[in-house]
Amino acid sequence: MKLVHKVMDFEVGRADEQARTFWAVASSPTVDRQGDLIEPTGWDFANFLKNPVIPWAHDYASPPVARALAVKVEKGRMLFKAQFPTAEEYAFADTIYRLYKGGYLRAFSVGFAPLESEVATHAVGGRSLTGTRYLKQELYEISCVTLPANPEALVALGLGSPRFTPNPAGASPTPSPARTPGAPGAVNPKAAQALAQAALGELVAARLRYHLGLLN
Repeated sequence: MKLVHKVMDFEVGRADEQARTFWAVASSPTVDRQGDLIEPTGWDFANFLKNPVIPWAHDYASPPVARALAVKVEKGRMLFKAQFPTAEEYAFADTIYRLYKGGYLRAFSVGFAPLESEVATHAVGGRSLTGTRYLKQELYEISCVTLPANPEALVALGLGSPRFTPNPAGASPTPSPARTPGAPGAVNPKAAQALAQAALGELVAARLRYHLGLLN
């Protein structure tokens, strides 16, 4: 059975730093850029829950960078709670966790086997897109990735249940001192983003060189 990968956008909020966990929306009933739609009520989690590892970029030959503590469908969205190892346990996984926490990574990809599907045409942004509507699908894995496909999937990082409520009108989030210009030990946000993007690019490039056999 063919394994399908679907990459989705995520928006990072707050994380439980002690538990190193956050909740994420893994899919929503929204047409993606390929014209496909995944019905959230059609997910089968049984086999995934037996080994709920979260790889980096669908790399099954390397250790996972996280695991899913829970997965469920709620209000038309498939949610999962990710937990990442500490830097002492796995330095690369810690880097990935901090890139999500800092907002430099925003995507996950679901790998699944279609069980029931149909061809469907959807109106998106004033144009018609013909793709696949997945009615039933078995979840195989969830990967950390860099490229988004579904622009409406969200991550809500928090200490308890997932939260998707925006700030009240007129309210603004309290800035982190580390990111507030002029604060002691402040880091210029643009410089921090550039450094993180460069670091992520090097990580991805190193992975590609490894799989191409260009590293010893």
